[in-house]
Amino acid sequence: MAETKRSSEQASLLTVGGGEVGSDKEDSVEPEVNEKKTFSGIGLVLSCLGSVVGTGNIWRYPRIVAIHATGGGALVFLLVWFGFLWLWSVPLIILEYATGRFTKFGTVESMNRLAGPAFRFLGAWLFIVPTGIGCYYCVIVGWCLYYTVYYMVNDLPSNVDESYETWNGLQDSHWPVWCHLFSVLFGAFAVSRGVSTIEPLSKVVVPLLLGIVVFSFYWSLFLPYAHIGIQRFFTPNWSSLTDSKMWLDAITQNAWDTGAAGCAFLTYATYMKRTNGAVRNGVLIPVSNNIVSLLCGLLVFCSVFSVLIRQSYSSERILDIIADNGPANTGLTFIWMPILYNNITGGRILCVVFFLCVALAGLSSVVSLMERPIHVLSDFGIRRIPATILMGIIIFFIGLASAIDLDILVNQDTVWGYALLLNGLFCVFMVIRYGGERFRIEVVNKYGIGDWKLPRLWTFIIYVLSPLQAIGILLWYIIREIVDNEDETWYKYTRGSLIMVLTQWAFTILIVIGLNWWMKPIQYYPKDPSSRSHQILRFLIKSSTSAPIPAHHLHVTHTPDSDENEDKMQYYQVTRSDGPTTDENMYASTDEDTVL
Repeated sequence: MAETKRSSEQASLLTVGGGEVGSDKEDSVEPEVNEKKTFSGIGLVLSCLGSVVGTGNIWRYPRIVAIHATGGGALVFLLVWFGFLWLWSVPLIILEYATGRFTKFGTVESMNRLAGPAFRFLGAWLFIVPTGIGCYYCVIVGWCLYYTVYYMVNDLPSNVDESYETWNGLQDSHWPVWCHLFSVLFGAFAVSRGVSTIEPLSKVVVPLLLGIVVFSFYWSLFLPYAHIGIQRFFTPNWSSLTDSKMWLDAITQNAWDTGAAGCAFLTYATYMKRTNGAVRNGVLIPVSNNIVSLLCGLLVFCSVFSVLIRQSYSSERILDIIADNGPANTGLTFIWMPILYNNITGGRILCVVFFLCVALAGLSSVVSLMERPIHVLSDFGIRRIPATILMGIIIFFIGLASAIDLDILVNQDTVWGYALLLNGLFCVFMVIRYGGERFRIEVVNKYGIGDWKLPRLWTFIIYVLSPLQAIGILLWYIIREIVDNEDETWYKYTRGSLIMVLTQWAFTILIVIGLNWWMKPIQYYPKDPSSRSHQILRFLIKSSTSAPIPAHHLHVTHTPDSDENEDKMQYYQVTRSDGPTTDENMYASTDEDTVL
């Protein structure tokens, strides 16, 4: 036996020649999620990219850029936005990838393993927030699906009144409910068997989406007067550097773009192998996502400027139209885009392609939004199919209110959109609690195989810059709502008021705190004392720890790395379930005879 001790509170790796713990030949170790099928290389990239390339890239990003393009151009905003990619989004996404790849669990148990059992409730908050987003997001995706089909068989509107007539006709019908149901069913089917369904669908949906975006962008570049839109997009207005709102919009938009702290990456990373780079993917995926946002922004600017300049609109008026919040915070998507395409040759086909693109982007995000809570339920021993059915029902019925009443949708968008900042704080807290340098060295650099090395600068960002950014934005949001609210309605329960947001946050936090000690995932210990699992645990207790640990406080999880192991050894993750009693655990390597 060769034994090397390393400081790791939460996990050890045991290498055993021959046999498989938890296989049918030995014993049944529940739940089946422990035997994870993993993403292929391209499957991981497409699934993660699909989870974050969504409606925020296509309609929210151009609107925010247009707000800061007035008075000159948007280049300063773009530079600050790109800077926050490296100061906020990339560090948090690397944190998510590394956590999921290391723990192989969802948010609740990952928080338990790294921060301790007293903070399970923070892990619950981490998956409740994207679940809340998913409830109303499915409604918005349903609208996109409706418009895709509607304009296949109906003429495009020629003016704003006609466009609003189409919008109001949708909202006054039952179609928002049926389209919402379709979005939920699509997401449920996509996650019903984990990687087995997520990866194939992502390999179809995401390339199709990216193909439509690239084609539409290329087409828009050759429209008349498109160059004026590009000029306003990349012209600097240096006086905007003193505008605090520009800085705050830049960081919040980057968080929306990349999905940082939404825990999609943490969840998908549980299907990663050690050879899948947490740092490499944590850099390349958000950079690729921001490139998609740039393409979508230029597509909208070129298209809108091309059409409206020919109708004698001024540049400032055009920017006001792009920056318009639109119905239910959807920007110019449902009102202005059909009108714009009506003024272009072949516009009806292009309009259908545009809404198909938005719908595909939304559906790819729905998949990841549903996977997050389902993965947590699986950690608690609930099998995937029942967990999928349960979450599908919950998301449908909670989202039903948003499908019926737009005020509720706007309220939920405000509540859970800003809650992503709390997600970022809680993720940072998890790493600080575990130890920033320890996390960087053990969980990222030593655990990963063939990955880029994470520098010390990341620890500084996590300890200092990330908390300052999140707390600063939250304080600014609260102060703005109180001081700048001319109607003094921040303390009244209206759809987007400050008191409404804080009340829902407080209610949710009280619930998860109350459930904190109940949230104890199923214990994975061998049922049969003669099984290989039992003997591995007995070996560890006897030979590999400095203090006796009851066998039922350890469990063995087969890891997928064995498929890639050249010497055909089987890898197992041995994990404490009672919280650490010593800082001294180990990585042990042995063979079958030694264990037996």
